[in-house]
Amino acid sequence: MPEKNLPIKFFQKRPKDEWENEGGGGKAPKWVLKGEALVKRSKKLQKYFKGFDDRMQKKAKDNNYLPSVVVVKLDANATAKSHRSSIGELFNVRNKMNLIGFAGFDEVLVKIDNEEDLKSIQTNFRRVEDDSHTLDIARGISAITNLSDLTPIVNLEKENETVFKIKLINYQDYDLNETARRMFESFCQENEIKLTKGRYRFDENIYRAEASMDSINELLEFDGLMSVEDMPSFILSEDETMVNEKIIVKNPANGKKYPVVGVLDTGIERIPQLDPWLVKDRQTYYPPDYENKRHGTLVASILVHGDELEGKSYTNAGGCHLYEACVFPDKDKTSIREDELIYQIEDTIRRSYKEIKIWNLSLGTFDEASYDNFSDFGKALDSIQEECSVLIVKSVGNCENFKVGKPRARIARSADSIRSLVVGSITHEKGEHDYYPIHHPSPFTRSGPGPSYINKPDLVHIGGNAGMFAGKPVYTGVKAFGIDGNVKRICGTSFSTPRITALAAGLYDSLNEPFDPLLIKALIIHNAKYPKEMDLDISDKIRFAGFGVPSTLDNTLYNDPDEITLIMQDNIQRGSSISVMEFPYPQALIDKDGYYYGEITVTLVADPILEPKQQGGEYCQSNIEVLLGSYEKKKERDISKPNIKNPIGTDGGQNLLSDTLYSKNAMKDPDNKFKTDRVLIAYEKKYHPVKKWVINLTELKNGNKDKYLLAPKQWYLKLTSVFREHTETMFEKQQKNPSQDFCLIITIRDTKQKGKVYNEVSKLLDQFNFIHKNVRVHDHVRVKVGI
Repeated sequence: MPEKNLPIKFFQKRPKDEWENEGGGGKAPKWVLKGEALVKRSKKLQKYFKGFDDRMQKKAKDNNYLPSVVVVKLDANATAKSHRSSIGELFNVRNKMNLIGFAGFDEVLVKIDNEEDLKSIQTNFRRVEDDSHTLDIARGISAITNLSDLTPIVNLEKENETVFKIKLINYQDYDLNETARRMFESFCQENEIKLTKGRYRFDENIYRAEASMDSINELLEFDGLMSVEDMPSFILSEDETMVNEKIIVKNPANGKKYPVVGVLDTGIERIPQLDPWLVKDRQTYYPPDYENKRHGTLVASILVHGDELEGKSYTNAGGCHLYEACVFPDKDKTSIREDELIYQIEDTIRRSYKEIKIWNLSLGTFDEASYDNFSDFGKALDSIQEECSVLIVKSVGNCENFKVGKPRARIARSADSIRSLVVGSITHEKGEHDYYPIHHPSPFTRSGPGPSYINKPDLVHIGGNAGMFAGKPVYTGVKAFGIDGNVKRICGTSFSTPRITALAAGLYDSLNEPFDPLLIKALIIHNAKYPKEMDLDISDKIRFAGFGVPSTLDNTLYNDPDEITLIMQDNIQRGSSISVMEFPYPQALIDKDGYYYGEITVTLVADPILEPKQQGGEYCQSNIEVLLGSYEKKKERDISKPNIKNPIGTDGGQNLLSDTLYSKNAMKDPDNKFKTDRVLIAYEKKYHPVKKWVINLTELKNGNKDKYLLAPKQWYLKLTSVFREHTETMFEKQQKNPSQDFCLIITIRDTKQKGKVYNEVSKLLDQFNFIHKNVRVHDHVRVKVGI
């Protein structure tokens, strides 16, 4: 193997690479109704409004000035953003934004403030009867299959529960929301329901209520109620067995500065193996009698000594100091609720975020994530990370379904944080009764996807194996130090997570660049691979293992002569795109038959606009589409024509990140060594903040090779921003233009190892006038790799 000592590089877009987005045509989709069919649909929907006037008059007499909320059921063909404005044409009357959120994937919430607004809405529906309607009105009515009243979502499972989480409807209007909150607080006071504001900074409409079940049933009558549920509780997994083994551990080197990692857990015991690594300061929310530091000590020991414990170089991270944050009590003495845990995590991070940028969180719930809605806990973690500019590494959660022969549960409800690195577990050994071979998903790890089919977990690492024997579970755990200082064997995603945290801390410590969580995440995901033993389809790999197991620290920051890694960090606004028409793909990667070849890895990590208030599965409000491919030549375009804004385009261009171009037989070949690296996913314009492709150009179908790889060719890179209707509307009200930051990493690799890629691409960057520089690393890293 060639030596890796060539630095990876940043490169910047050039002024000429900034393009305007171009819209499509204005033709109506085939599913849009016409003539009698359109009138019939309109009359059917108008029946819902009969009697609405009387209901609104009664509300006014009762001094209830909260809007009525309608659930608009969408046709399966009409859920795309492009059709949302047409629905708005029907309901956004009198300069109001009446589309206020989502109740599910295909259900839009619409508020109707008063009788005047109702009459205007009814007039819009009647326009199709005299043919005075626009295409948007026809599209809007065709998109709707049903109208119904909004009823509160009730999820009360525990018979004797006394602590509840209450959400009010968010009307997307400051005055209306203030009115609803005052009315609700008065209602609870009158009904002797103990109410406190929820500790959810991202949404003031969430409350904690302590009451009997009878009182909660009365609360269901409140007009502005969105949902009521049991206040979620959190759990720990810490099965352990004793190991009679001596492990030699490292101590901090004199004079060397180490990164500090915050461990959000049960506390850390000052055992000899950890005492030198613990900083003096600590944070706790419990008296000593209510602390049990077992779990946190096990996690912390893997964070610092993970490689030594297993006797293998899994991270080569080099160690980190530990900040002890006891945010979880002794589970045998008391429990903790979601709102309490969120407060303690946020309070801890806000106290220390300027000094501590990487945080480990190996806690979770038994509850499975929703398909349609993101959890409040995940939203809280996202909010904290955005406001404090930190990175949280979070366990995906454990599942005990293997004990009764059930398939794995999906990711825990607390693991659907978009900004966190979410970690699952794979096996490292196989005991006699364990279910899975080495380097397969652990029996207890949870699977993706997350809400809105977002890819979670992001990554995996070793966390143990398990099986059943004589009707009881048996475990083959990874090693850790217990609170008595002895080596233990433990299983769980809690203990795969700190290995990723150690790597993130090592990267942060190695980079001589300002801290950027997008860059840290992107580098780790970009350099992750699937173990060769994990012989699963790519869809199953993604579901169980995310993007795989990260590489070691020294393999992440440097290239060898046969490869080059290019990083673009930038911001992209609505209405614009980045179009690089001279992407520097090397001529050295043309084979003897005249075809381009090579492996290409592309990773995008975006910092999306998130809307935590009542947007359901559309919590992620922005998206970036990435194209990388070849073309024949540049061509001039007529900008006087409609929808053409850019004077230069590509002739014969083809995006090579499309999975349809590649040979299925080549990809299924069991002897194909590339199968452990390949990541070829059809993202289908889904709002995924993390995207990754790993392609081998030799796997293209023969016909496609002739079309798209036969030299001479030019290469292009294009990134396009997309924003949801809600965000565009809200930003327009504020007279602002939405944008999102991103980190894009591209690695080009020569599979024939001719030793020319790094130098040639570096020269092409100069030739094409790109500003570029080496990623700076600290001196101790340069010494380690022999530079």
